[in-house]
Amino acid sequence: MATFDFDAFTSNMKAKLAGTTSQAPARTLHFEYAGDVADPLTAVGIRHVRAAAREYAWERAAACKSLLVLETHRVAGFLMPGHCSMPDAWTEPDAAHRARPGARDAVDVIERAHKVGLLREGWTREALSKRVHSNPTKAHRLVMFVEALRGAAAAERVVDALQTAHFAEGLALNDAALLDAAAVAGGASKFVVRRFLQTQELEREVAAQADAVAGLGVALPALFVDGVLVVEGLHTSKDAVLAALRACEAPTGARAFPPPARKKHEQVPPP
Repeated sequence: MATFDFDAFTSNMKAKLAGTTSQAPARTLHFEYAGDVADPLTAVGIRHVRAAAREYAWERAAACKSLLVLETHRVAGFLMPGHCSMPDAWTEPDAAHRARPGARDAVDVIERAHKVGLLREGWTREALSKRVHSNPTKAHRLVMFVEALRGAAAAERVVDALQTAHFAEGLALNDAALLDAAAVAGGASKFVVRRFLQTQELEREVAAQADAVAGLGVALPALFVDGVLVVEGLHTSKDAVLAALRACEAPTGARAFPPPARKKHEQVPPP
């Protein structure tokens, strides 16, 4: 197995990128969205979260309240726990997947997807039936890797690229070309990501997050705001999320799933 010094790489790259990023304001409201990259309702739910966040930001601006940085962090979970223990190259057709206990009902998924405008992104019943399912661990690791390197917004672009290809085009989330394309969408080098994914770096962190989510007994997807669970499962809606945001007048910056402490490495000065 190849080695990849994740801590040193991200630390050095952040130093090189420091000249192109601005300092974020001190007040940050953290959204932690727990779900499976391969779960269609997780993809639907984030549209409700984003819509609520936009309306909330507009309300605060209109009321001349102090502006906040709203950050969404993905928390790994597995809708089908057995999938994460399968070999990296394992796949199965959608028909076999839907026969498993816990699989989402296709009719319900389509109805919810259309309500948030995913029809124009290629979400059709035919497209969903052609999906190829796989072990999503590498996809979760990629999202974590890009967030550590480029930030939460970049990680969201990675997730969007993965899910569009999976739900609208039927691609497996362990497909090497898809992982390359998603990395580029998040502003990372596909060559660096290829090397990273040849290792097992962050695999334990993905497993630890998934175990923590499973231990809470919440229904996926689940949204935590300022460290507190606010909505879970099928109840995710813009109104439910917006009500939770309005109730959080003074964010503490808390996170239910804080990033792990990392080793300090000497940073390379920007070129």
